[in-house]
Amino acid sequence: MLNEKLLEVQNREIELLRLKTKLKELLKEKETKEKLLKELETKLESAHRKLEEKKKELKDLKDFILYKQERIEELKAQKERVKSRSEFKQILRQIAKNEDDIIKTKQEITKVEAEVETLADAYRKLKEELAPQVESVRSEIEDLEAEVEKLEKKIEKVSRDIEDLKEGIPEEELRRFEELKEKFNGLVFADISSGACEGCGMTFSPAEFKELLKNLEPGKTKCPYCGRFIYSKVATR
Repeated sequence: MLNEKLLEVQNREIELLRLKTKLKELLKEKETKEKLLKELETKLESAHRKLEEKKKELKDLKDFILYKQERIEELKAQKERVKSRSEFKQILRQIAKNEDDIIKTKQEITKVEAEVETLADAYRKLKEELAPQVESVRSEIEDLEAEVEKLEKKIEKVSRDIEDLKEGIPEEELRRFEELKEKFNGLVFADISSGACEGCGMTFSPAEFKELLKNLEPGKTKCPYCGRFIYSKVATR
C-alpha cells in the first residue's frame, strides 16, 4: 500500500509537467516573435543605412566641389605672381581642369540627389508600413515575457510544494513510487470516476465498476487490467 500523499505528489507533478510544457510553448512563441521583430527591424535598418550612405556620397561630392573651388582661387592667386609665360599657361590648364572637374561633379550631384530622393521616399513608405507591425510585435513580446515570468513563478511554487509533500513521506515509499512511475509512464494513480481506468483506458462493466467502488481503498486497490492504483472522485455505494 502506498502513502495516499503520493497521489497529491502525482497530481502536482502532472501540473508541473503541464506548466513546463506551457512554458516551453511560450518561449518558442517568444523566440518566433523576436525573430520576426529582428527581420522587420533589419529591413528598416537596411533601408535607412542605404539612404544615409547615399546622403554621405552626396555630401562628399559637394565637399569635393568646395575643395575644387578653393583650389581654383589658389591657382588664380598664383597666376598673378607667375614670372614666365609657360608657368602662366600651366596654371591656366590647372584652373581649366579643376573647373571641368566641378562641372562633372555637379552632373553627378544631380544624379545622386535624385537617388537620395528615391531612397528617402522608399524609406518613408517602408517605415509607414512596418512601424505599426514593429510596435505590435514588440507589444506581443512584452506580453509573452510577462506570461513567462508568471509561469516561472508558478513552476517554482509547484516544485517547492512537491518537495514539501515528499518530506512527509517515508523514503522507501518514495523509492517505490519512483519505480512505479517508470513502469506506468508517470501515472501511478489512475482515476476511475468515469467508469474507465484513466491509465490504461479500459472501460469497466456496470457490475465491475460498482464492485470496484464498493471495495475501493485508495493507495491499495489496483486496476484489474493495468495494475495501477485506482481512486475515484465519485461517492462509493
